[in-house]
Amino acid sequence: MGSSAQWCSPGTYLTTIDNSSVQVCLNCTAGTYSPYYGQTSCYQCSAGYYCPAGATNANACPPGTYQPSTGSSSLQDCLNCTAGTYNPNFGQSVCYGCPAGSYCPTGAINANACPLGTYQPSTGSSSLQDCLNCTAGTYNPYFGQSSCTVCPTGYYCSGGASSTNACPSGTYQPIAGSVSAQACLQCPLGTYSSILGASICSNCPIGYYCDVPGANTTTPCPAGTSQPIYGVVSAQGCLQCPNGTYNSNTGQSSCFTCPSGSYCTSRTSTPTSCPPGTYQPMIRSVSVQACLKCRAGTYNSLSGQVSCSICPSGYYCDTPGTSNTKPCPSGTYQPTPGSTSSSACLNCPAGTYNPSSGQLTCLSCPSGYYCRSGSSDKDACPSGTYQPAIGATSAQACLKCPNGTYNPNIGQSNCLTCPSGCYCSIGSNNVQSCPSGTYQPIEGSFSAGACLPCPNGTYNPRIGQSSCSICPTGYYCTGGSSSTQSCPSGTYQPLIGGVTAQACLNCTPGTYNQYPGASVCSSCPIGSYCDMSGVSSAQSCPSGTYQPNIGAISAQACLSCPNGTYNTNPGQSSCFGCPSSYYYYCASGAVLCPSGTYQSFMGNSSSSICTSCPIGTYNPLPGQSVCLRCPTGYYCDVVGASNAKSCPSGTYQPITGANSVQACLPCPNGTYNPYVSQSSCTNCPTGYYCGARSSNTQSCPSGTYQPMQGKTSAQVCLKCPVGTYNPSIAQFSCSSCDMGAYCDGSGANSVKLCPSGAYQPLTGSVSVRACSNCHAGSYSSSAGQSTCTICPAGYYCDAAGASNARICPAGTYQPTPASVSAQACLKCTNATNSANPGQSTCSY
Repeated sequence: MGSSAQWCSPGTYLTTIDNSSVQVCLNCTAGTYSPYYGQTSCYQCSAGYYCPAGATNANACPPGTYQPSTGSSSLQDCLNCTAGTYNPNFGQSVCYGCPAGSYCPTGAINANACPLGTYQPSTGSSSLQDCLNCTAGTYNPYFGQSSCTVCPTGYYCSGGASSTNACPSGTYQPIAGSVSAQACLQCPLGTYSSILGASICSNCPIGYYCDVPGANTTTPCPAGTSQPIYGVVSAQGCLQCPNGTYNSNTGQSSCFTCPSGSYCTSRTSTPTSCPPGTYQPMIRSVSVQACLKCRAGTYNSLSGQVSCSICPSGYYCDTPGTSNTKPCPSGTYQPTPGSTSSSACLNCPAGTYNPSSGQLTCLSCPSGYYCRSGSSDKDACPSGTYQPAIGATSAQACLKCPNGTYNPNIGQSNCLTCPSGCYCSIGSNNVQSCPSGTYQPIEGSFSAGACLPCPNGTYNPRIGQSSCSICPTGYYCTGGSSSTQSCPSGTYQPLIGGVTAQACLNCTPGTYNQYPGASVCSSCPIGSYCDMSGVSSAQSCPSGTYQPNIGAISAQACLSCPNGTYNTNPGQSSCFGCPSSYYYYCASGAVLCPSGTYQSFMGNSSSSICTSCPIGTYNPLPGQSVCLRCPTGYYCDVVGASNAKSCPSGTYQPITGANSVQACLPCPNGTYNPYVSQSSCTNCPTGYYCGARSSNTQSCPSGTYQPMQGKTSAQVCLKCPVGTYNPSIAQFSCSSCDMGAYCDGSGANSVKLCPSGAYQPLTGSVSVRACSNCHAGSYSSSAGQSTCTICPAGYYCDAAGASNARICPAGTYQPTPASVSAQACLKCTNATNSANPGQSTCSY
């Protein structure tokens, strides 16, 4: 090999041949490894790992093994964990002691928990036989326990129990550590137990009785009775409520006193209210005869009342025992409470009124109105009249509005003064407006003769005005005018107050007026002439001429354009010089030089002055004075180019003014360009490689990764190591193998799932040996699980590696999760049933 520097690949190191300057790359020796390029030595393999010759990475000893020394070279150096120890991790130098409550056979990856209903008090156990059954009177509901729990009071526990058995409702069990159902004792008469697992029975509460041994519920005394003591053993202990008392609820210890306004017979559950129109002031009443009728002048609208209400003012109560008041009608009043007859309702006197029933006074008649005797509403004086006093009694009080006033509304106390511009005769309910063309300057006028014609030089377009307007400039107005008269176009009128058409003056030559009603004429504009008086428009100078002054009075003011200038439109004030980039035909005007050419001088008269753009430049528009340099990413290889040409994809062009396709350079190795017309190429991204002149990247396949930019060939796509995988193309790294799965070969593009009935809780597993069977009392129904599911109540799981829970049959129940035997399915007792399989309780 030469003496030039080189990068040794991973798994090798660079060294010099003895007694020479020649350097070579040698494989790492067994027990060492090198993960990087360009290393001069290899790393020693750590304890818990092994490294064969040429290793690029240390290989971890799998779970269930250990390796205590450095520099190991083979998987055979990984030793199985001894019985009584375990190892759940990769790359360990020692194994862990098996904890109490568990057992670990040789090569164990995880400690195996002792099953439910057992215990194991020592560390370092190696066999399921080391797990001891709980003794009778104790139980264990958990996996992996070092001791069992004493069965509590209210329960019993047989040998090897994983759960307690509750004494049924109606029984009790007062001693901890009981071993059978015979320890459950029936509750005696006068007591009960409503719950499972009771340690004592409760005394029957007051208001209830317990009349059978082994009662699990109490019986309430019915409504209308009471029961004041604990522990009653029969229904005869429920006592009837006496007369004058009641009880509306069941299970009561005493009866309630019958309230006033009501009466209560013997054994009643609810007081009976005295009806409306009556009252009852005493407690403990026993019959309806205690309810007394309200006397005349009083009433009671509600039931169950202790007294009656006084009939209010505005009303009368004429019948004993009445439940409602009667209102005095509208137009009347009644000032005294407690009235007993309709004759107490009095007519409102003249000058007052009452619009509502049940009133104690009448309202005074307001000004603008009159009120007769007994009125329920006021009468309004009509429009055109007024009434200034309060309490008027007839229509004769309504007075006509006098001359010069009016009233448009009814019910008014005064009239309004007639405004200027109008007149109002006696009794007017509206104003009369003076007509247009007239005016009326004072208030209070009462005849049409007050309306005066507008004088000469004024006008009035509206009715009802107090003055006329001055005729404006541009118009004239004769006497009595309701509108202005416009001076015609071609004339003007500069003064206000014009009275005849003779005030309109003709526009003089050099001026014009195109609109009627003007106060001045406009000067004839530049480019035009006005050669007569009284004209309404200017005359435009023809094309090919110009006229630079305002106020021209003849066609001789229009001057011909001189040589080297032009004018294509009429009515212009100047002519134009032939501009840069144009050539000129006098008959038709200036013409643009075409695209691909340029022309930088003024006043030209021939197309030969338009010059083609040289190579390296272009011109996309006509009529330009310079050409543009060809931009980066393009080339211009012909004379007279109107457009630049794009460099193709896979190439780049970094300079302006390029004049050949050879200026488009191929993208170098490790770069690419997917677009045309680019000035640079893009580095190949991680996960891809790019050859020379690439217009697109090439993806590394699934199962590989590529962590660096700018790579040039497929050889840089590295296989995913054992314990990892990659399901996608073009990735810069691999993913650790998922929980519930293992990856046992390099270059994996998918994981291998642990089967149903097994679980695997770690990432990065490299062997199917990492998949552990589910313990008895649990199961896993699908592949690829990281944990097992506890067997639910109503089911049992009696073998390790179960993929489904077994269901307890109909007629049985199983109340505890994680059961490991069919014996956990208990038969329903007498008076209970379980119609469906898989039940946690039985139904009554």
